[in-house]
Amino acid sequence: HIKLPTHHLVHWSDKEDINMATDLVRLSCTSKGTTARASSTWKHDTRKFGPLNALNNNTEDAWKSAQSEESDPLAYFEIDFHRPVQVNELRIQFQGGFVGMDCIVYQKSGDETSDWEECEDLFIDPIDSNEVQTFESEADDAISDKCSALRIEFGRSTDFYGRIVIYSLEVWGTE
Repeated sequence: HIKLPTHHLVHWSDKEDINMATDLVRLSCTSKGTTARASSTWKHDTRKFGPLNALNNNTEDAWKSAQSEESDPLAYFEIDFHRPVQVNELRIQFQGGFVGMDCIVYQKSGDETSDWEECEDLFIDPIDSNEVQTFESEADDAISDKCSALRIEFGRSTDFYGRIVIYSLEVWGTE
């Protein structure tokens, strides 16, 4: 048996998805009222392929975008927390071969009428892989703004037809 140092162990709370090793909370829980929307959904079937599937922690489900059009290749995924949160990291699991690339992250700091502002502290540069990829905020917690929503824009996809598949998208931070 290999014994891991305690700081590498993750302890999960059944109710709140708290990582006790770092005091971060999974902010993207639908049970906390978090919602999601996206630029498109494969075959318009939101039950099977809708954006909420990426937030539900079931690896059998996924958000699958529709094929992109040459006139509008940009796809996006939005998460609305409906409360002010401090984002520390994103954990994304794409389907290899259907990875969103050239990403820009935006945030809203107020209500639904607020404008999207580029989040300069969170840089996402995924690789074409099935593995969970973690992207940490470079912000100093003491001065970073809280946000009420995030938007990830994908400039292109690794798929020839421009489709993107996300099995899991978790946002971790503090409330």
